[in-house]
Amino acid sequence: MTKFYQKRTINGDAGEHLVAFKFTRTLNWPCRLQGVDLGIDAEIEICDDSNGATGNVVKLQVKSFDKLTSAVKHDVYVEDADIAYWQRFSVPTIVVCVDLNTEKVYWKPISSTEAYQTSGASRKITFDLVNDELKPDAREKIASLSAPDHFKDVFEIISDATKIYINAMASDVFDISAEEMEVIQSDYDKFSYLISRVDEIRCHYPWRISGFTAAQIETMKLRMFDRFNHAEVSYRNGVNGM
Repeated sequence: MTKFYQKRTINGDAGEHLVAFKFTRTLNWPCRLQGVDLGIDAEIEICDDSNGATGNVVKLQVKSFDKLTSAVKHDVYVEDADIAYWQRFSVPTIVVCVDLNTEKVYWKPISSTEAYQTSGASRKITFDLVNDELKPDAREKIASLSAPDHFKDVFEIISDATKIYINAMASDVFDISAEEMEVIQSDYDKFSYLISRVDEIRCHYPWRISGFTAAQIETMKLRMFDRFNHAEVSYRNGVNGM
């Protein structure tokens, strides 16, 4: 029995290879097609201005069409399973729309934390065929998805939190005065704020922090919490004359 190369498969394959070419050619970044499609068709690896690999990646879901009927916008509908998959992803995802007739590629970022519903209009992704076309200026925008500016200083944040932790552990919390309690409270608040920023980064971009560093952070959190509680008890006992 003769096997046929179906039109849908042709369009899908052509679109994915065109996307790999366009992203590589336009952004000067490597684009790898996925061998197994479970809702993700390809990934791009972000490079810096010197074309050095950063280790950050963005996943691509490709939707290919013979010809887009409008010159203004095009709607793409995604499956419920894809939405659920993206919600679980810790890596940024981009939906890519391909016009095989003009060989133009359009892109739209999909937030992994966005509250998608699995029915109704929320399944529709609308592409602006003027502003969403893949062009060289997309390089900076896509790079920011994998490492937003306010997340780039993660190691500096951890370093600042560690300094507070080391200084705190160097002093005891017994028989403390009101002034000393204020300092302990201030240090604990500063430490907690810094760690909350680290936790946010770990939530969205877990690969940026190693398992060893994450374990160290959890230890510091626990010991700082215990120290603050002991300080409060010691201070109250002193105030109450115990």
